[in-house]
Amino acid sequence: PILRWTRLQGEGMCARLDQLSPETAPHRFYVAFRYARPNAAMALAQMAADGITRAVAFSQYPQYSCTTTGSSLNDLWRTQARLGLEGRFRWSIIDRWPTHPGYIGAMADAVRDGLSRYPAEVRDDVLLMFSAHSLPLSVIERGDSYPQEMGATVHAVLDALALPNPSLLCYQSEVGPVRWLGPSTEHTIRRLAHGKRHNVLAIPIAFVNDHIETLSELDLEYGGLAHRLGLQGFVRAPALNDR
Repeated sequence: PILRWTRLQGEGMCARLDQLSPETAPHRFYVAFRYARPNAAMALAQMAADGITRAVAFSQYPQYSCTTTGSSLNDLWRTQARLGLEGRFRWSIIDRWPTHPGYIGAMADAVRDGLSRYPAEVRDDVLLMFSAHSLPLSVIERGDSYPQEMGATVHAVLDALALPNPSLLCYQSEVGPVRWLGPSTEHTIRRLAHGKRHNVLAIPIAFVNDHIETLSELDLEYGGLAHRLGLQGFVRAPALNDR
């Protein structure tokens, strides 16, 4: 459902912009996925057809990495050149927003919603397991800022919550034989189960909507693993979606 949620987010953003800045209204949004349709070529062609001249490239990755936001922006600029649209649009870029107050507040609300699913008598002891998309260590070693920005996000969310719960940060979605940023979400779940931890709230911290990494990986794969290992209190906090 990533396209549906992204469109709902775009509609909500434009409605807010129309109120905040009526002199530049009406505002429009265009979706440019990196590895699926609608892609950058479709978005740029429609922007040109609509007579757009002023545009904001707004990354939906709150934390910057050259592998995500960097790759998407490079694809946008390459596609613009390939279509002969260089100079057609005047661009601004929002390439990261790891501690934006609105984002942090929405994430804190999502954590509170997740905690509300536990009985009141155990709620303060639920472990908050922040799970983010991992990166190859080779990218990190070249100086990518992703781990620092992810840590800043988690720190800000915990500050906003001001709760006594224990917490940790782990990383999911490793593929292939290379070394990845850890600890991995799978290893973390196994370690928590071995330590007789029963109540774990999984928080998808790097994702702004539900898609394969929340609905399949966190809910089905890791949720199934947690319950097989005896973590019967394994719950996933909601994604932001159209909150």
